[in-house]
Amino acid sequence: MSQTRKQNSIGFPPGLLGEAPLRMPVIGESDDWIAVEKPAGVGMREYPWDVGIPEMDTGLNKQLQAGKPELVKRGASLFGSAYYLDPAISGVALFAKNRDAVAALRNRVGSAELRYRFFFVTPAKAVNTANEIVADAPLLPHNTKPKMIPSTAKGKKAATTFRLLSESKLGWALWEATSSFLRPHQVRAHAAIHELSILGDALYGGPEAPLLSELLPNKRTSGTRNPVFSGIALHLREVTSPVTGEESTDEIRLRAELPRHFRVMLQRMQLELPEESSLPG
Repeated sequence: MSQTRKQNSIGFPPGLLGEAPLRMPVIGESDDWIAVEKPAGVGMREYPWDVGIPEMDTGLNKQLQAGKPELVKRGASLFGSAYYLDPAISGVALFAKNRDAVAALRNRVGSAELRYRFFFVTPAKAVNTANEIVADAPLLPHNTKPKMIPSTAKGKKAATTFRLLSESKLGWALWEATSSFLRPHQVRAHAAIHELSILGDALYGGPEAPLLSELLPNKRTSGTRNPVFSGIALHLREVTSPVTGEESTDEIRLRAELPRHFRVMLQRMQLELPEESSLPG
C-alpha cells in the first residue's frame, strides 16, 4: 500500500448523498486506493442499520459509470469501501479502485493490519477514573436494536485503547481511542462499557450537547440557546497502514482534519488538542 499525494477533492451533486452538493477533500491516493475526508451523515457502504442513509460506494460508482471526468481520470474500474464507518462519524474514508484492490484491502482490514485513531468528547471523568483504559470485549449485534453488545461467547474480537487527552474546568473531556479492529460501533460500544459517555450518542447513553449559554453564561448574543454541537462528537482522525514490500518499515498515515464545528465546540469547551507528535504511534 503506497501513495501519491494530490491536493484535490471529489464532488457529489445534489440528491446523490443528500439534498446539498458535497465536496470531500482527497487526503491520499495510489493506483489502487483513494482516501477522502467523510462528513458525518453519509455512509460508506450499505448496512442493515443504515436504511435510507446515502452511502458513498453507490454514489462513487454511479458517477464513475456516468463518466464523470474527475473520477475517470483516477484510473478506477470501480470503487469499494475498505471498511464500515458509522454514518454518524466523520473522518477518514478509504476506498479501493478496482476489484483486486477491494479484496486485498478488506483482507488487510480483517487481518487487523490497519490502525485507527479517533477523537471524541465526554463529560469530565470521575475522580478515580484512569487516564488510560483498555477495552478488550468481543462484540455482537443486538437482536432487536441497531447497536453492538459485548459477548464473549458469540462476539467478534475487538479491542480499543482509550487515553485521556485533556479536561476543562467546564466539565468536559477530550479522549483518544486507538484500535487495530474496526467493528461496527466498536468505539461507541466499548466507550459505553467503561462509562465514557460520548457526547450526542443517545443510543449508547451519551448526553445531549450543552447549550452555548451554559458554556458562556455571560454572553447575551443571539444563538446562545442553541446546542454547542449537533450529532455524535466522534471523529476518525487517522488511519495508519504499513507499506507493503520486502523489509519495509515505512507506514502511510491518512489524516482527516476535524470538522470546523467540532473544532469550535472544543474551543468553547476549553479543550485543547495535543500536538500530533505527542501522541503515541
